[in-house]
Amino acid sequence: MQIKSALNSEQLDSVERDLREIGFHIIENVISAQEADEAREMILELVDEDIANGRDHTYGNGKIRRVWAIVGKSPIFRKLIQHPTVVAVWKRMLGEDVIASTFTANIVGPGAPAGGWHVDYPYWSMQEPYPTGFLTGQTVWMLDDFTTDNGATACIAGSHSTLRRPKLGEAEELEMHVATAPKGSILFTNGAIWHQCIPNSTDRSRVGLLGMYNRSVIYPQEDMPRQLSDDTLSEESDILKQLLGRNIPFRDPDQGYNWFRTETGFRQS
Repeated sequence: MQIKSALNSEQLDSVERDLREIGFHIIENVISAQEADEAREMILELVDEDIANGRDHTYGNGKIRRVWAIVGKSPIFRKLIQHPTVVAVWKRMLGEDVIASTFTANIVGPGAPAGGWHVDYPYWSMQEPYPTGFLTGQTVWMLDDFTTDNGATACIAGSHSTLRRPKLGEAEELEMHVATAPKGSILFTNGAIWHQCIPNSTDRSRVGLLGMYNRSVIYPQEDMPRQLSDDTLSEESDILKQLLGRNIPFRDPDQGYNWFRTETGFRQS
């Protein structure tokens, strides 16, 4: 997969300004349509595997589906989770020691209803008001064209500044912004922004990848360190090891040494 170089400082300034002021930013055509199609086809294969193995995770009347723990299931996703554009944005917003909280696929099927207005992890698990500043951010990879008809993501601009989740019916009274862009594009969002997928009125599924990135002190939503074996990870980049939480030291209460996660437990530094 051909990966474009990371953003320059002026581009990063623009992304940061939007994420702080309005809560979201779109970068179009980060990967080619062909590369997006390749990732999409792999996701649909994983959907079939989940269904066959009784691991089908659905909501929205059974028409919205999630595939979890995809990093270890194809090299495609190992490349996307550490894409230089994504890493550049989240290092700017969340610090050089940023980690990944979760990396999943989201499939909004034909006839799917709206997903429901919400905030992302860890905000939905926290008491209000939320702390100011950036704790976490979402990366939505568009593996289809995102349109106003096929279940694209919608956001309420500035809602992250409320430092709380939306009250019942509150977001419906506000203007929403639908993230429309060609496949291969990325929607970046502040994790505290109010958002949802809108209904899919087409006859085709809309497929996206959801990559959540945290400050390193935030406990990840998925067990990221176990998604790759030690042998497989040894051949991967240092940034992937960092994103999967393999570089975070733990303190042994008896010996005082620093320990690090492995695929099965811990190793001494």
